[in-house]
Amino acid sequence: MPGTAPKVAIPRSRSLSSQSERRRSARACEPCRQRKIKCDGNKPSCRQCVEHDVRCTYMDVKRVRDQKLLGALAKKVDRYEKLLEDLEGQVDAPMARRIRKALKASNEPLPTTDEYPDSDDDSESIGSLDNIDLVEEDLNRNERTVAMGFFGKNSEVSWMQRLVDEASNLSIQSSEHVEQQDQVTSGQSAVHKPGYSISMLSYHLDDLSIPILESVDPYALPPKELADRFFGAYLESVYPTFMVIRRKTFADQYEKFYREPSHPPRTWLAILNLIFAIGSRYLRLINSSDAGDMDDLVYLNRARKLALSGNVLFEHADLQQIQVEALAAFYLLSLDQVNRSFRLSSLAFRSALSLGINLRFVDDRTQNAAKEARSRLWWAIYIFEYLLASITGRVSCVGECLTATPLPVPFEEDNFHRPEALCLLQDTPLRASRLKMTLLQSREEAQASAEWLAICPPSPSLLFHCIADLIAITQAIINKVYSLQGLRDRPSQVEQRIRKYAAILEAWLSKVPEVYRFTERHSERLFMPENSPFLRERVYLAFSFYSAKISLCRPCLSHANMKADLADRPTHRTRFRTDMALTCLRASCSLISILPDDPDIIWLARITPWWSALHFIMQATTALLLGLMCWPRVEKDDRILTASQTISKAMMLTSTRKAFRWLYTMSEKNVAFRRAFLNVDNALRQIAPILELDISDFPDGSTLSPASDNILGGEKIGLDFLDI
Repeated sequence: MPGTAPKVAIPRSRSLSSQSERRRSARACEPCRQRKIKCDGNKPSCRQCVEHDVRCTYMDVKRVRDQKLLGALAKKVDRYEKLLEDLEGQVDAPMARRIRKALKASNEPLPTTDEYPDSDDDSESIGSLDNIDLVEEDLNRNERTVAMGFFGKNSEVSWMQRLVDEASNLSIQSSEHVEQQDQVTSGQSAVHKPGYSISMLSYHLDDLSIPILESVDPYALPPKELADRFFGAYLESVYPTFMVIRRKTFADQYEKFYREPSHPPRTWLAILNLIFAIGSRYLRLINSSDAGDMDDLVYLNRARKLALSGNVLFEHADLQQIQVEALAAFYLLSLDQVNRSFRLSSLAFRSALSLGINLRFVDDRTQNAAKEARSRLWWAIYIFEYLLASITGRVSCVGECLTATPLPVPFEEDNFHRPEALCLLQDTPLRASRLKMTLLQSREEAQASAEWLAICPPSPSLLFHCIADLIAITQAIINKVYSLQGLRDRPSQVEQRIRKYAAILEAWLSKVPEVYRFTERHSERLFMPENSPFLRERVYLAFSFYSAKISLCRPCLSHANMKADLADRPTHRTRFRTDMALTCLRASCSLISILPDDPDIIWLARITPWWSALHFIMQATTALLLGLMCWPRVEKDDRILTASQTISKAMMLTSTRKAFRWLYTMSEKNVAFRRAFLNVDNALRQIAPILELDISDFPDGSTLSPASDNILGGEKIGLDFLDI
């Protein structure tokens, strides 16, 4: 029609519901995708899956899937690399090189920092082990240096030498650029030139001679009442941790000997006199009137005449001679005659090897109690050898590779007839399983062992079992970390060993029976109320455990490692080194916190291992002084945080002050304590002005009473107590 507007096509309107029904989802669910049908993408279930009663699942988009896959692969690579790092220290040299090459290749694309490198070229983690293969002074130049002998890198005397040398260097450099201080502790110089000789810094008394009393009658005996006090003092203070004699058998022989005088073997009489000497010394330490008027050196000289003179070096040693040598070495250590003790202990050790008491004894003709006595004699020598190696830093021959005999049975000989003890003595496989060293146990074996030890009644034998187990670990630490092999290995291998033994020490701690526990549960923090039962046993284990932690982590204590925690981008390795350095300092604080606030020589003698207490105190004190010198100078906060605990300069200074008070108080009565205090006091007063430490409330060595010349430098040692 003319004049009519053209028609316009109007699209049919669509409802919202029909539009949503026909729209395809951007991502179909898995069932719809596999069946190749349309999916509306509803969640948690689409319409198709609901109608067909099918479980509806959606896959991540490709980008998310790739991210998750990369994350899983990265974790897997981390596990593989950690496994390779664990294996690196356990395989032979060619395989170790292949592992290092593979690990190095995997790290090449990653960015590194020049300030905190994470490669094996960085040896700061073992800076305190530098020059471990060197003797830096002529020890044969005079009588004093010969008497003192060599002190290795794991000795606190060597640590003290490093400390005072660095303190002197810091004093000289205080007017120069402060950055030069880092090079002092990191150990980068080719050869360290000590300014102080070992003989000057050793607090031991080997330079004092022991009187040889030829006039003593070797067959003379003290009155029975006095002898009982000596014998009881030895059994109370020494025997539980030094089971050289078979207690029940020797006590019966002792009573019979005094009741019916006879002519026992000379070696048996020598053992008795050495027990009298040790018991007399303990009673004098606690100022007991029971010690009588006789000098303990009289009993030593009687024992010397009976079994330690003449042609003894050219005669074959039996079990009693081994006991004589071990007891004589112990007595000499109680006199702080460390070098002489070291020589006699080595003789006892070789004599023990000559009779094979370090091996499993399976002779059916020998009673079980006698077999166990030989095992305990071996472990007593083993423990004492470790103690001397820790004090002197010298190479020790003992180690897990020399010991086939299981750990001591944790039951008293009087209870060997009971089923729980009898099964261990008669069933060799069961004994090997239950008395296996923690050092060689898997996690499951350690857990089973802990459950079994928890039901063992407290006794000296249980304590001796725990000590022997711990010492096996700490001796391995010395053999593997402070050794020539550790110097030749790469830093990563040494660090791996530190990780390994730290985990083993934690496993040992978890096995300590509740009656002897000295820490909070599931923690290494000291917890030992004053009224705790078995306080002496707890203190001995605590001293030994924290000493082991200090020795293990001491190589990581340096300027560079302490500052690494403050870096913007600390690496895994620098973080590990810092954690180990702080662990060393926390262990030192814990060890000092065992001591009462008020110094008390009676407490020290009755509760601690009095023959080695000074070693433990000096070990912790020297580590704390090194920690104060290495502490980073930050103004806003003097704390360094770790995953577990916080430690601050104030905490270290408080513990150091307490240790100084103990050393100062004891130095008024004991020559070795006096020498030790003067050494640490000299070092502290050198570093305090440079580090701006407030030591106004520290005891001052200049206020000590004058020492008696004939005791400090003369020919007579006698009792090392000053008359004041």
